[in-house]
Amino acid sequence: MKRIAALLTAACLLAGCSAGGQTGTPAALAQAPAAPAAQTLRVSCDAPDPSALRTALTRYGEDQGVTIEWVDDAASADLALLSGLPDGDGWQNLADQPLLAAAAERAGYDTSGGVTALPLGRSLYAYWANGDLLTALLGDTGLADLQNASWNEWKNFVLSVSGWLVAPTTIPMTLNGNSYSMPQDRPEAAANLEEVFAIGGGDAVAAWGGPLYTSALLAAGSQHTEATLSGPLGGIYNALTLELTNTAASTTQTQAEAAAAVADGKALFVRASLADLTAQLGVDAVQKLVPVPVKCYYVSGDLSSQEYNLTGLMNYPTLACAGYLAIPSGSANVEGAVSAILWLYSSGSSVLTDELLLLTPWNTASDTTTLGALQIQVVSTGILPESALTVSQNQTLAAAGRKLADTDPASYSEWVRSVFADSALSALAG
Repeated sequence: MKRIAALLTAACLLAGCSAGGQTGTPAALAQAPAAPAAQTLRVSCDAPDPSALRTALTRYGEDQGVTIEWVDDAASADLALLSGLPDGDGWQNLADQPLLAAAAERAGYDTSGGVTALPLGRSLYAYWANGDLLTALLGDTGLADLQNASWNEWKNFVLSVSGWLVAPTTIPMTLNGNSYSMPQDRPEAAANLEEVFAIGGGDAVAAWGGPLYTSALLAAGSQHTEATLSGPLGGIYNALTLELTNTAASTTQTQAEAAAAVADGKALFVRASLADLTAQLGVDAVQKLVPVPVKCYYVSGDLSSQEYNLTGLMNYPTLACAGYLAIPSGSANVEGAVSAILWLYSSGSSVLTDELLLLTPWNTASDTTTLGALQIQVVSTGILPESALTVSQNQTLAAAGRKLADTDPASYSEWVRSVFADSALSALAG
């Protein structure tokens, strides 16, 4: 286990955010209170199965002998697992519970104004590729240059791989200003490669919502208006249409199926958080994955913030929240919900760091695996801090993404871009 508060501070200085979070462990949270015997906990979750959120609560149930009953409606649940911050007034103030108030303070929250949700932890969000496959295509230096490629270099690389999949041949390209070429013949590592991107659009919020929009919101600066967001949302549109025109599988497959396609060498990239990929593939399987920042087509006129430049928005991955824990106002088992949250924040925190490779809300992480250590290194170098969205914002963005995915790529046009941008604006502007 490694405490990374200092590293997060350095990363946030590079990315323009504040570090927050307490690094000590309050005595009140040294051990979570045991769950009541023979307890059943009704839990709702808007994340796919499997995901970091679902895995964390499943492990709680297994460890504490609690039966987790998964329900669809958050209002009828004892505990809600949410992909975004909770909307509206139907949530308990967690700070009213003394131990949860201590947990919130441990996570760096100001409890004086009330707290309706606590974060599960944070994780790198990026395109993830099979490292051996990428090396077979580009050589040992290819990953670093791809991570630092410009939009035009990135787009040309994607199109080159798509063309190469149809007819393998040497295709020259430039990445980060350096010359590369696709191999004349398929290397063994690319024997099963069928597509550039695997898209888990069947889990719409996971595929089209949340951290995908971080760079656009940061580019827009402090005022999220039509004037500041329209340009950056065009950059998101270009990124998504590049994915959608370079995928061979159905965009209605699940995130787990998309992850498996990359793990099996059938797809080159999947866009996801490391924590969710770890829940879907397992700690051992994800060790061969490497991150490439999500590239969006921004120009200088899209920037309304002086905190970020085009290079930073292009070349840093996002540090995103893996989800939130909230207790509905109508919870019939508040005690059980509190016990679950406290377990995750205390004796069960190894599930977060070791099994899901999360950075905990109090800035600890596991460096005992190759990818866990890499994540800590990347966080210390520079990240984009996620702009937290609500559940309803995620749902609106997911609908916009789903509509774009259902549009015939041959019909992509300035009008389609405008429709997509307007849909996204309805969620983000204000």
